[in-house]
Amino acid sequence: MGSGTKQLVQFAPEATVGTTPSPFARTTLPFTSCSINANANKTASNTIKDSRIASGQYITGVDYAGDIETEFQYGAYDTLLECVAFNPWTANVLTFGGTTRKTLSVLRGFTDNNDYHTFSGLHANQFKLTVPENGLITATFSFMGMGRAKATAAPAGTITSAMSSPLMSSVSIGDILIDGAVIAGACITQFDFTWDNSMQVQRCLGKGLNIGAILEMVAGGTGNFTVAWSQNTSLLYEKQFLNIPIALSIPMADSDGNKYVLALPKVQVTAPLPSSGNSEITSSQFAYTVADVAPTLTRMPVAVGGGS
Repeated sequence: MGSGTKQLVQFAPEATVGTTPSPFARTTLPFTSCSINANANKTASNTIKDSRIASGQYITGVDYAGDIETEFQYGAYDTLLECVAFNPWTANVLTFGGTTRKTLSVLRGFTDNNDYHTFSGLHANQFKLTVPENGLITATFSFMGMGRAKATAAPAGTITSAMSSPLMSSVSIGDILIDGAVIAGACITQFDFTWDNSMQVQRCLGKGLNIGAILEMVAGGTGNFTVAWSQNTSLLYEKQFLNIPIALSIPMADSDGNKYVLALPKVQVTAPLPSSGNSEITSSQFAYTVADVAPTLTRMPVAVGGGS
């Protein structure tokens, strides 16, 4: 028997890919759900014996993967975002699609049952940021890992408490810029952004149930935004037929004044004409794909103190 409030997720960056730091100094992560798990791959035997009873299944591998779902807040997920981007923060700017691999060891704990599972070599395969019309901004991090270790006691190591910055919501969004300007009549009511590193697992004989390597392939960014229909929205709609890209800039600020700005310098859009009922607001959902130029996320911490 266990309580959902007795779950924990803690993480630490790895100095060596796939090796959990020792001691395991780690940070507690605020989350809403975590599905990181080990899934055994089994193959049924086709051996014919002197019986009609099937020979059963044999373990032929294990996959380590899952999602961490969160309610977005400033600062709490900056290390995870480095894993997604394959780049470090540089002068408070994170550029997606880099080549600097950063992996994590993640501890899943069920403290009322003294049950602890450490997943090592976790690579961030996908990231999705969702801004609803009315609600909290959410972020989902999808991981692929290389191994797991089980214990009945928490690993040794200092623990840093979870951050408790104010959550961001739909009212945290500032003026969304299209090609550097606020477009009159183009009221955006929903936005999401997905980054996919297209990771692939490499299995090596001799590794047992552990993974040999996880390799990144072509990186891609996609997403959607819903726009109220207007003459200017119609002009935006026409761009898809000329293959004219647009730039998007999405600012997000919490109630303390901390801010992120997601910049998508070049995206190609597709959209249908609106089809609304007689009691609905006329709008259209635009799908976009990042092209050629890497997106960036800029963080702007609120100035503390100061002087005259």
